[in-house]
This record gives sequence, structure tokens and C-alpha cells, in this order.
Amino acid sequence: MPEHDHDAIRRALQRNERLVGVDLSEFSFDDDLTESAQFEDCSATVTRFVGGDLATSRWTRSRFSACEFANVNLSGAQFEDCRFFDTAGTAGCTFRFCDLRGAVFRNCDLMLATFNACDLWDVTFSDCRMSGATFEKPAFAFRLPGGTKGKKAVRLAGMFERCRLDNAVLREADLSSLRILDCDLSGAELQGTSLVNASLRGSNLGNAALQLADLTGADLRGADLSGFDLQALQSFSGLQVSASQQHHLLRSLGIDVFAEED
Repeated sequence: MPEHDHDAIRRALQRNERLVGVDLSEFSFDDDLTESAQFEDCSATVTRFVGGDLATSRWTRSRFSACEFANVNLSGAQFEDCRFFDTAGTAGCTFRFCDLRGAVFRNCDLMLATFNACDLWDVTFSDCRMSGATFEKPAFAFRLPGGTKGKKAVRLAGMFERCRLDNAVLREADLSSLRILDCDLSGAELQGTSLVNASLRGSNLGNAALQLADLTGADLRGADLSGFDLQALQSFSGLQVSASQQHHLLRSLGIDVFAEED
């Protein structure tokens, strides 16, 4: 397929053909019916994915440089071994108002990516590099239809596992009930964030900013709590920790713990 032959790309998508090694730079996905499309070893530079339908699409070993995804339906999409970070320009990609419900990112480079007001119900990030990523008004939960005030948000437990989230920005986000397992959150900005009933087992929270964060019922067993200060939290009722962590947490309250005397 000739480089930048957008008509050929469009015809291939209409025939449900798998696109391999195609340059998608400057191609427009506006209003295209590309649901379940398959892309392998493709590249896209300064491409705007706006308003298209890429639900259940599959992307393998593809590269996105300085791309913007806006109002795109990516529900159920799968990204494996993909790169969303421009090394030369030291810039990440942007996702704005995207539907990422049930999307899966495996072994992807999402360094410095921005997720702005995206639907992230039941999303999975696995073995991803997300250093410095920013989540602004993420929606990890939805409310039952009808608009009744009394109806509670329904939470589909999304998951981050073995991800590098060091220095990520998650201020005032609602991460309740999420599973954030064996992740590096060192230096992350989590001020005012709700982690109610979230699991952060085995994660590194060293020197993370947690002022006024709500860790009610959170599971921190096996986590690295270097620099952790219980007094800075909004709430920690029902917090779960390992026995080996209790000494550190009590010291943050000014309590010294000694071994029992014989």
C-alpha cells in the first residue's frame, strides 16, 4: 500500500482487512466505521483520531507520535506492545473524552500521556510504562440511568498491574475499588484522591504525595510505605497493612514500637 494513500486505507478498512505496516499519519478517522479493525506494526504521527468508532479494535506493535484521541469510541480495544511516547519530542499522546471502557493496554509505553475526562470503567493497564502520566477527571465508575440522586455509582474494578506510574498525576481522582497491584507509584501526586476500598498490594508508594487522600478500607499489604504519613490522610479507617508495616505507620504518629521484654 503506497505511503499516505488514504483512499486505499479506507477501502481496506471497509473490507475488514488487517492493516500491517501502514503509515496512518494525517489519516482521518472521523465518522469512520472501523469497529473491530486490526492494525499491526502501523505508525501514526501527529494524527488526530476524532469522533471515530474504534470499538474492539486491536493494535499490535504500533507507534503513535504526538497523536490526539478525542471523543473516540475505544471501548473493548486492545493495545499490545504499542508506543504512545515520542522520544525525540519527549511528549506523550492525549486522550480527551474517550470511551475506554473495557480497553486493555499490555506492555505499552504511555509515558507522559494525558487522559482527560475519559470513561475508564473496567480498563486494564498491564506491564505499561506510564511515568508522568496525567489523569484529569477520570471516570472509573458510572451511575445507573435515571438521574436519581439516591442511586449509587456502579464500579467495575479496573486494574493497573506491574505498571510504572512514578511521578504520575492523579490529584483529586476517584480511584475507589481499583486494583493497583505491584505498581511503582513513587513520587506520584495523589493529593485529595479517593482510594476507598482500593487494593495497592505490593505497590511502591515511596514519597508519594497523599495529603488529604482517603484510604478508607484500602489494602496496602506488602506495599512500600517510605515517607508515608498517616496524619496527612483524610481518612484511613479500616486500612489493611502487613504486620511488618505497622511499626513504620505507628512511627508516623509519633509512637515508638519496642519488642516485648522477657
